[in-house]
Amino acid sequence: MNTRLMRSIILPLGLISTLFLGMLPFSFAPAKAQTNNALAARFSKYSPTKAPFLAPGSRGQAVRDVQAALQRLGFYNGAVDGIYGSRTATAVATFQRSHRIVGDGRVGALTWQALRSSIAPRRRSF
Repeated sequence: MNTRLMRSIILPLGLISTLFLGMLPFSFAPAKAQTNNALAARFSKYSPTKAPFLAPGSRGQAVRDVQAALQRLGFYNGAVDGIYGSRTATAVATFQRSHRIVGDGRVGALTWQALRSSIAPRRRSF
């Protein structure tokens, strides 16, 4: 096939497809921001003074929220199942030590406060 003909067809198609894709209402960044905001919204109900004390053996939504936060922060890679087991305790202890909290693996008031501040949405300054 003629090279000149191929260029005359491919270039406009490439420009058209680029323009079309640029107009689509999707973006990868808002999905992550939305997930962070949802997690931060769930954490807003856990004030450090009213949040439940969590230790190995605890179960429930609060444990799932802690696991999800630790997973988002890169400390936990297990299942978000709401069961406070040894993996969750190890992740909590590692998180605590990284925030200069005594790494006992239990989630008390100081750990709740550190988790809340770590997952709070960051404000951008332009």
